[in-house]
Amino acid sequence: MFRRTPLMLSASALSLLAACAEAPQQDIDAAKSALEAARSSQAEEYAPEAWQLAEDAQNAAMQEVESQNEKFALLRSYDTATELLNKAREQANAATTEANEEREQAKARAEAAITEAEAAIVEAQTALESAPKGKGTEADLKAMADELTAMTTSLAGAREAFTGGRFQMAQARAESVRDGARAIVADIAQATAKRSKRA
Repeated sequence: MFRRTPLMLSASALSLLAACAEAPQQDIDAAKSALEAARSSQAEEYAPEAWQLAEDAQNAAMQEVESQNEKFALLRSYDTATELLNKAREQANAATTEANEEREQAKARAEAAITEAEAAIVEAQTALESAPKGKGTEADLKAMADELTAMTTSLAGAREAFTGGRFQMAQARAESVRDGARAIVADIAQATAKRSKRA
């Protein structure tokens, strides 16, 4: 019994050391899961800086894990890796929060831009119908009508992008339509004012 005790202690010590030298798989999984959640929340698009920080932190943590994996088992220490993994998880969670907030704001901006574009097209169509007609205006009026047709198609694309959750694209397209339609209204108003002065 007495002779077997040192061997048993040695085995226990080795077992403890081996356990301490194991990679922190639970922390690795948690960090990866948090990063995937950030990706699913479209952090790359809506929170690019926070996403980059999270991705960089994840890469640094995994590099540290791999560095320790390459060492002899009794020399491994995953303390730094664990700290980096926790940081990566926190960065990813922050990216998710920021992306969710920004996406909601982008949705509201896109919705407002679409509403403004719709109103601008109606205003432009009304202005076009009442635009002064006469010699030399046919080509200009036709060009404006063609532009409005194209804008209507583009606005449909903005609505489709909005429905698909691509709010930034929807906003950009809607704002382009809105500005284009308003420009037509301004041109017609200017032409009408000139004709009135001549009369």
